[in-house]
Amino acid sequence: MKKEIEERRSVALRQKGNKIDGYKSYEKNNFIAEEDIIGLDANVLVDIIESEEFKEEIEIFVSLGELKIYTTNIALGEARHVLVKKRKYSFDKATDELNKILNRFDIQIIKHKREMDIIVEEFVEKVKKGMYINNISTFPNDFRILINLLEQADVNLYITEDKDIEKAVKLLNLPIRIKIIGEASNLSGSKIKEFFKEKRRFPHKR
Repeated sequence: MKKEIEERRSVALRQKGNKIDGYKSYEKNNFIAEEDIIGLDANVLVDIIESEEFKEEIEIFVSLGELKIYTTNIALGEARHVLVKKRKYSFDKATDELNKILNRFDIQIIKHKREMDIIVEEFVEKVKKGMYINNISTFPNDFRILINLLEQADVNLYITEDKDIEKAVKLLNLPIRIKIIGEASNLSGSKIKEFFKEKRRFPHKR
């Protein structure tokens, strides 16, 4: 089995006055990663509900114990809003479908910390100065989801449809990998399998 170099990191977002300081450290080791710690944004929660292929692929890796999956209470609220307003679900059906995927994949929910908002605001201001943001009205809240997942769940992989998030993470040099997927209506089985290809190529021994 292929041995890979993985970066262990600690994440500590600290505020000193109006400044954010010392939010990451790295330690490189030669060992095989046993799992990904994944964060999901609101749109990806919707994608999982709407794509049976996506469900099946995630199921494979959850059953092997290779994934821990997290989302946030705000992401859940936004996902329900999308299902009701854009996909024409009833409120009760949207809630039921979200609960089904939470239970099926053992997705853990973290609550946003209010004290993180100041940190997020500073990061967002840095991003505004360094790049063009396509969805400026939704970006701050979307970034709050990411930062709370990074800080509270120590996620190392964030799945999103938002390319602005990917660019912002690179700009800020945050210690997390980003995976961009398309909307569920545009996801073919082959594209979904490609998403999980890297893990499948080197399955873990048990």
